[in-house]
This record gives sequence, C-alpha cells and structure tokens, in this order.
Amino acid sequence: MMSPSSSSIRRAAEPRYRPRMTRPLSGVKVVDFSEHGFVPSAAAALADWGADVVKIERLEGDAMRGIIGSGMVATVDGHDYLFELVNRNKRGIALDVERPEGRTVFERLVAWADVYVTNQLPRVRRKLRTEPADLLTINPRLVVAKGSGQGQRGADAEAGGYDAVSYWARGGVSHVLTPPDAAMPTPQRPALGDIPTGAFFAGGICAALVHTLRTGNGIVVDTSLLNGAVWTLGPDMAYASLAGEQLPAPTETPRSPVTQTYRTADGRFVTLMMIDESRYWGQACRALGLAELIDTHPDAATRRANWAPLSERFRMVIGGLDREDLERRLRDEGCIYSFFQTPSEVIGDQAVVDNGYMMQHPVVEALHLSAAPAQFDDELPKIRRAGPRLGEHTVEVLAELGYDGAETDALLDAGVVRAG
Repeated sequence: MMSPSSSSIRRAAEPRYRPRMTRPLSGVKVVDFSEHGFVPSAAAALADWGADVVKIERLEGDAMRGIIGSGMVATVDGHDYLFELVNRNKRGIALDVERPEGRTVFERLVAWADVYVTNQLPRVRRKLRTEPADLLTINPRLVVAKGSGQGQRGADAEAGGYDAVSYWARGGVSHVLTPPDAAMPTPQRPALGDIPTGAFFAGGICAALVHTLRTGNGIVVDTSLLNGAVWTLGPDMAYASLAGEQLPAPTETPRSPVTQTYRTADGRFVTLMMIDESRYWGQACRALGLAELIDTHPDAATRRANWAPLSERFRMVIGGLDREDLERRLRDEGCIYSFFQTPSEVIGDQAVVDNGYMMQHPVVEALHLSAAPAQFDDELPKIRRAGPRLGEHTVEVLAELGYDGAETDALLDAGVVRAG
C-alpha cells in the first residue's frame, strides 16, 4: 500500500468539528537540559501537550545532532528526523553553564521553570552543581526529573547507558524477541527504547506536577531505560519470577485457531486475535466459508480438543485467499484481526490518518513525526514549531529572563551564549 500524499493526509485528518484547542500543560514552563533521545523525547511530549519547553544545549550542540551525519542511521536528503522527533515544539538556547555569567543565566532559567529535565550522570551533576538539592534551593517548587540508563541506585548509577545497552540488551527485550536458534540477537531499531521510555517518563513528570500544584513543594522524579524495559516486559518478568525460566513463546503453546497468525495466497501475514472464542467462533467460521464447523464444534471443550486440526483448516482456507478478499470477509463478519504492515503502510493506515498519529513537519513537507500518545478534547495534535537550530531562541529567551540588548550582546561577545 502506498502512503498518501501530504495534502491528502492533511485533508483526511481535519476534525469534523472545531475542537476547544485544549493543551493541558499550557502555562507550564520546562527547562530541558538533556541530550540524545530518551529524556529529550519526554520533554517533546510535554511540549506537544502545551508546555513551554526551553532546551539548553552546550555551545557545540546536543550530541544527537551528529547521529544522522555520522551515518549510524539512514536518512533521506540529509534530513535529521531523529533530532526533530525528540525536539519538536521546543525553543533552544546554547549556553556555557560553567562560566559565571552562564551560571547566572542558568539559575534564572531554573527560577523561571516549573519542571527541570535532565539525563546528566551524577558525576556531571555534581560538577555543574545541578543536583536536585542545588536546583531546589533556587526554586523550591521545582519538579526535578532525572532520566538515566540503569537507575539512581547501586553500582551502575554512575554508568552511562543508551537504549541499545540499557533497554534492548540489559533489559531483556532483545532476548525475548530473538529465536533460540538465531546466530545473533535480533538487532534493535533506532530509538526503540528511547521513545516509549520517554513517554513513560512524561507521565511521571505530569504526576509530579500534580503533587507540586497540590502541596506547593518541589519533588524529584526518576526513571531509567532499564526501568522502561522491565515495565514493557511485565508479563515476561512476572512469569520468570515464578518459574525461573522464560515465558514460552506463543508458537510453543497450544492456541485457538482464532488467535493465530496465518499467511495469505499473496504472501501477507494476518493475525486473528479473538480471545473470546465462544463469541467469535461463528463469525470467524462464516468469514472463511467454514460454517459447518459451527455445528460440529459448538462448545469450548470440543473446539479445544481439536485446536490443531481446526487451525489447519483455517490455514488452508486463508492460504488460498489474497489479502483483499480475506480482509473483506473478516471485516464483514466483524472479526478482530490485522494484517502485518510495513511502516509505509502504517503511515497511510486510515486510523492513523484520521486520528493524527503522524504529524506533518512545519518545514519539511514530506516529513511526518509520530505524535505523543495522548490527545485532549478531541484536538488533533500538531507540530507548532520545528526542532530548534542551535541557539535559535537564545536572544528571545534571554529577553524573557530580563536581559536587555546590551547585556545579551555582552554574553554573545564573551562566548557565554550562542545565537542561531
């Protein structure tokens, strides 16, 4: 399936009525002093939901800006979609916080903010005096949000971590997705741990904001990529704690024919997932032209005793149908199913289009970025501003902090800040 043009996506995504344009974090001010993907993606979600996020970068810029250019991840026409994905809807300031004048700017930002987000390692926080105690002295009502690789306690609290290490490998995600006879572990997709863990982190930050608004007291919120993996693999972890071994793969356990994956005549995989077998048995059988099985296998016990031969009957019928024919049959009978889609097909999926799950970039028309996983008052999400160029909003932010033109020029001339 070809993805639709940008214009067709925009037309299809228009709501049927004018929403209230609610952004629940409107008025919340966030300082994002983090790099790479995980923690910046949390701040991007807050920005999507209306927060005013100011991203602090070192004068040389966030290391994330170099990933695409290094060739580590493929791109099209050089577009840095990774940086845009985790930094859209933010303003950016480039600042040397180790200079006394830069420290003053930094402290004014902390005093201005409601939330401070970072992924600095503890040794860096100690060096820069950005530990929670330092920040809460400046702003006692601050939410201090710390993201890390392995968590804030134990021997590895000081160790760095990327999602390929802390989430994908150490967190067990790759292991459970790798066939036992594979020569190498299943490789990770770019930022596959960063982005979901960032969404988890954004939820924790919102909970911390509720606490601060209710009590007037600042609070520290913490999560890690390892924590994100453990949460993602919750059922696997629970089973392993009881059994002392890995949860068997779905293909290793008996399954109802209406909860299995099949292949069509034109090579497309489809998964049926009708867990309430008794409710959907008749619908599935009629969809596949196997209505006689409704009467010959009317109860759960009879079906379960024959899951294997019944699954083979399903497999034979589905294997003789192409996708279009099978989809029509399943949809007409109200079955619960999905074909396995490529990312290009997902972008064009009508549900994705109608619900605005892919947002058009405001500058690069062909680029669409995944929306943060929550919507409010039926408003379709949108990217209000592109990811900031290095130091793009430095002058603007300094003015809001009370610096006049001469003071700003002095900071620029001294190399304390950089303007894009």
